[in-house]
Amino acid sequence: MMGNVNFLYAKLFAVSLEQEFYRNGLFKQPATIPVPDFQFIPTDECLAVSKRLDIVSKTDEINSGFFAAARVLGKTAGGEDLLRFPPRPDDKLTYWITLENPQALNFNSVPAERDAQKIFYFTNHLTDAAAPRDQLHLSIATLGVDGATDRIQKATPEYHYHHASELATGSAQVKHLLTGAIAAPYSHINAAGQSDLSFDLSPLPLGKCLLLVSNVPTTEFYYVGGAAPSSLFGIVELSLASTLEESYRIVESDRSLTAIRPNYRIHFIKRKTKWRYTFHLQPFSPLSVEIQKRTGAARADFLSRLNIVTNDTAIKFSQVSATDTDIVCQSDSEVALQEAYISSSEPHPLKMELFKLIGDPGVEAVRSYLAYPSTNLIDARVAPSIYSDILITL
Repeated sequence: MMGNVNFLYAKLFAVSLEQEFYRNGLFKQPATIPVPDFQFIPTDECLAVSKRLDIVSKTDEINSGFFAAARVLGKTAGGEDLLRFPPRPDDKLTYWITLENPQALNFNSVPAERDAQKIFYFTNHLTDAAAPRDQLHLSIATLGVDGATDRIQKATPEYHYHHASELATGSAQVKHLLTGAIAAPYSHINAAGQSDLSFDLSPLPLGKCLLLVSNVPTTEFYYVGGAAPSSLFGIVELSLASTLEESYRIVESDRSLTAIRPNYRIHFIKRKTKWRYTFHLQPFSPLSVEIQKRTGAARADFLSRLNIVTNDTAIKFSQVSATDTDIVCQSDSEVALQEAYISSSEPHPLKMELFKLIGDPGVEAVRSYLAYPSTNLIDARVAPSIYSDILITL
């Protein structure tokens, strides 16, 4: 009879996805079981590496992310765990990030429109000695994710490139940056003073690649293979190389795991928008009747003194336009979208009211407790200004 065999596993790293929009910085509340806006899914390549090195990855809903543990055997003289199976210098663990809640594109400060040709790319191949081991940013900027710097072109196995001039045969190639593997074009057509190249990238592992033309770096992209999810938002690529900067390193050169494990974070900054309220007046509403009682300059003066007043001195509104049927008021500056709004001037919820006769002793609220902007929709048609529109019928 064979006895039981016990294997010991130690934590490799953890990844959390933070969103400033939420009160707890992670996910919508209340939630007995958190419902993620994003999910992390190991790629087939990740599963293969994990099988070889005996690594397991587990979802961590409470921290809006996941963690990985590896089989260990023995300890260093200093008492640190040793990996049972040492990784190769080019080993990495890669995870798809899929978008589960489309509204996250509205309340997080990322490009409002998804670009089918780009994905977000996060890696521990960074240099920031000041980043604490338990708060290691995976975005390039320390403050959080930026669509301008954290996105990269993506490519599938069938990769095409158009060059504005004719190229000599053999002058173009794709280089896989981590392994150094090279892919030459299987088709190279020169016509009308231009070139069209086609590559089959399927022999390459997933990862960042560089198109070289006459040995000059021309285009950088991420090869996602042929099995990427349709809802792909981004990639997390975590290198196991011992040559990474000390704070970002997962495994040491002697295959040991330091006592303090790396906790990586993907931090999304809350989006700021201009809040634009449109009040549509029904013909016989009290405000409409009051307007109709006035004529000429008196009516114009009455309309000009309709505006939104808040209990937050940092949030002020100005009237954009006013007619007998519609009043439009807009915040003077951008306001951050949040799951819950608290006044910065007093410990109370943010309160917004439409007032009439502002500046007059008879000033009076027409509508109190105005609705906050919805995260279902934003108006980014006149970027860089992005608007949150709220329509209220009176």
